[in-house]
Amino acid sequence: MSLANTILLIVLLPLGSFLLLGIFGRKYLSSLSGMIGTTSLLVSSILSIQTAYQYFFLNTAANFEKIVAWKMTWLTFSEGVSIDMGILVDPISVMMLVVVTVVSLMVHVYSLGYMKGEERFATYYSFLSLFTFSMLGLVVAVNIFQIYMFWELVGVSSFLLIGYYFEKPSAVAASKKAFIVTRFADLGFLIGILILGFEAQTLDFITLIERLTTFDSPYLNSAIASSFMGASALTWGLLLVFMGGAGKSAMFPLHMVARCDGRSNARFCIDSCSDHGGSRCIFGGSIISHLFYFLSGRIGSCDVDGCHFSIVCCTHRLYTNRH
Repeated sequence: MSLANTILLIVLLPLGSFLLLGIFGRKYLSSLSGMIGTTSLLVSSILSIQTAYQYFFLNTAANFEKIVAWKMTWLTFSEGVSIDMGILVDPISVMMLVVVTVVSLMVHVYSLGYMKGEERFATYYSFLSLFTFSMLGLVVAVNIFQIYMFWELVGVSSFLLIGYYFEKPSAVAASKKAFIVTRFADLGFLIGILILGFEAQTLDFITLIERLTTFDSPYLNSAIASSFMGASALTWGLLLVFMGGAGKSAMFPLHMVARCDGRSNARFCIDSCSDHGGSRCIFGGSIISHLFYFLSGRIGSCDVDGCHFSIVCCTHRLYTNRH
């Protein structure tokens, strides 16, 4: 099987699980829904590990070049500016495939026993599958607008998972709280990618990075020369993209944690919010890692920011555990 087909299968297996369980789960597959969702993730995990081994250990190229395994133009705005759907293979995306599938698999396996007996057991697994599909589609995106579409699908999945016990007002309030907070960050993210796309005159991820990081590039010079309130357009674009990553990773000041509700706080938080919170860090970390060469030169020290975020988040977690 080719690399493109393997990665496509990794991404589509959770989508198929979501559609199957979402449509037929409660009525026909209630007792098998957990096994169906877990099996699809097990296959995706095995294929992800196989892909990582093939890319990192059997790759003859020493620098692990970026490979566009599959690409399809969806909407064309002008010459060179289009929204594409595709699969980008590079060290970050390959490692993220392994992280996403393995972590999601562990959540699926743990939920088999912990969520057993729930009336909407199949619905829960369909939501988890949708969430996993959203994560996988994001980390292999070839276009910054493809990233944004899956980014928003993550928000929808989070809303559905946190509000799983929708008959409880506290669960509904928690889901709304998380959804609204991340919308502020996502607005910044959208504006940021539009600024970067406008300055680079492309939405293609590889081309955008190449044009805005190449020394003496006319696109880079234009992005630096354009300024607003004393900061260049490139700086504003990166700050706003970083805001989106901070929101998805629950970083300060967008670190507000919505209390989950279920038969017990521990039960639902472990099953749903652990996947939700962990994946938000995956998304934020993925986009920030891809844009590291931009951010390291434009937004302070990454080490200082990381230490600050760690201190704030750990302190906040101690507080929430005590209260």
